[in-house]
Amino acid sequence: MTPVAAAAPAPAAMPAVKANVSRDQAVEKLMALPELKRLADAIEKRSGGERHGALLETDPAPRDVKGSPYYQLIFVENGDDMAQAVASFLVSHVNGEILVEDDISGELMSLDQWRKGLKD
Repeated sequence: MTPVAAAAPAPAAMPAVKANVSRDQAVEKLMALPELKRLADAIEKRSGGERHGALLETDPAPRDVKGSPYYQLIFVENGDDMAQAVASFLVSHVNGEILVEDDISGELMSLDQWRKGLKD
């Protein structure tokens, strides 16, 4: 009989980390960003109040970034007939750190890097 190799161990689940920042606090933190406030105001003004800026959770499961769990949220232009993605954000469960996901490359950047890109 040929010996069977042991199966590779299952990937370890992300360790349980107490969320110091709730999902609601993460949403409030993002909506307090001046860039998102301006964008939400511009969407409402441009659409005559027909569309609004909104945050949606893209996945209720936390995303692991270097061993830390993050909420996955997306800012959208929201109307009755559609929701158009504008920017994707991650907010740390542990300390509220905000990361921004580049929609093209999928790479994560700091809030400061994202802001610098907005000015360029």
